[in-house]
Amino acid sequence: MGRLILAFSLAAMGTPAFAASGQSATAQGQAQAVIVTPIIAVALGDLDFGALTSSRTASGSVTVNPDGSGAVYAGGAAAACAGGGGCGGIAPARFRVSGEAGRSYTVSAPLAISATGTLIDGGGRAPDLAIDALRVHLDSHAGGVTSIGQLDARGEDRIAIGGRLNVPAGTVPAHYRATLTIMVTYS
Repeated sequence: MGRLILAFSLAAMGTPAFAASGQSATAQGQAQAVIVTPIIAVALGDLDFGALTSSRTASGSVTVNPDGSGAVYAGGAAAACAGGGGCGGIAPARFRVSGEAGRSYTVSAPLAISATGTLIDGGGRAPDLAIDALRVHLDSHAGGVTSIGQLDARGEDRIAIGGRLNVPAGTVPAHYRATLTIMVTYS
């Protein structure tokens, strides 16, 4: 008889109870939400490759390091100023992120962008130049190149982005500009 009762009890537990005609039942659940400080990114400075020269016969590049340690020239690209200083304008792009203190976030940045040029002599359009090898540097990771950041006790962090400007052989003198868009999202 004990087995029969046990079998019946298990069967009853797995069967939903139906209200008889004319009866009703109610249940209550909960809804909740937490509102946090919105995450915001503000541009503080542009990615600047400085002034450089282009070889007539050899392609080259200039790479700006995301940690702010300067630039590296390769191939037919060279600094326009003595000492490789690029006339003092070389810098990674810089952004300030603010939001809820202690929260982690993700930075999304493009891998490459295109710079459009305006000719110096005459104002016409110059051929586009590719900017690639974009790398993100976060203060919250002690100089590590990563896409996951951590807001400090004040709810802030800093982002720097470096990259490589590719300069084809025979690039004519021009002023180049590109838009570098990042997105920050709580993770």
